[in-house]
Amino acid sequence: MPYRVTVREPLVVLAPAKLNLGLEVLGKRPDGYHELVTILQTIDLSDRLVLEPAPRLTYQPPSGMGDELVARALRSLAEKGVVIEARLSLEKHIPVAAGLGGGSSDAGTLLGAFMHAGLPRSLATAIATQLGSDVPFFLDGGTALARGRGTDLEPLPPPSGWFVLVVPELTLTHKTRQLYAALTPADYSDGLATLRQAERLRLRQDLDPQLVRNAFLRPLLAFEAVRRTLDAFTAAGARWAWPSGSGPAVFTWCPRREAAEQLTLALERSGLRPILTVPLQPSWEQVRAAITVEQLL
Repeated sequence: MPYRVTVREPLVVLAPAKLNLGLEVLGKRPDGYHELVTILQTIDLSDRLVLEPAPRLTYQPPSGMGDELVARALRSLAEKGVVIEARLSLEKHIPVAAGLGGGSSDAGTLLGAFMHAGLPRSLATAIATQLGSDVPFFLDGGTALARGRGTDLEPLPPPSGWFVLVVPELTLTHKTRQLYAALTPADYSDGLATLRQAERLRLRQDLDPQLVRNAFLRPLLAFEAVRRTLDAFTAAGARWAWPSGSGPAVFTWCPRREAAEQLTLALERSGLRPILTVPLQPSWEQVRAAITVEQLL
């Protein structure tokens, strides 16, 4: 069923990065995907989607990004009969291919903006699922327990506290595909640690570092840049540090701001470029005020 999406007022929509507060792989599925149990958390490190009124859709991908997920999302919308009247640009601030979900967030947040303005959730979800396993999470963002291939989502209360993350300098072609291919049955687990962590969040308790897992830790330790970063967290006084997603970003959690700031300074003194960030719950109020969606007969 066709729809028209009209941007009536200029607006900037933040497309947040995510952290995996635990990521367990249970095994490989018959469809070729892996069965996951993970907790996804949006943070206040964000790309920026800039939307302006225009009589027809125009979009130029960021320089050097090629056929990225926003362009694919727009094509999918057009194939479904969605007419978009807007000028769209994307400002990148999230490190690319770092395990922070930047590309997935850009596409998912754009679809989420249109959805929260009135596009049917079923349509947005179908396109998001087609684009990638992380993309449906960004339709709403916040905190969620993800299962299956990562698209079966259950909202959770957000954790308190602060995150400190570092992105090691590591370039891998087809990084996610390579690291999934590197997994062996020894990297698989039953998912119970992450499920227990999710229960703590439901009870509004602090994160338990003892319950954090990441199935990609072993293959990531093959890279010196990741090993050095993990060692730097330990030397700086972090109680723990784990990769996010398939890496190479490494993060830790601090219950108090003072501890997070001290850790950030210590990592800076070691020559790294840490990012101090907090959990983010996206707000869609400005989207509803600036975008209209109407069904075309």
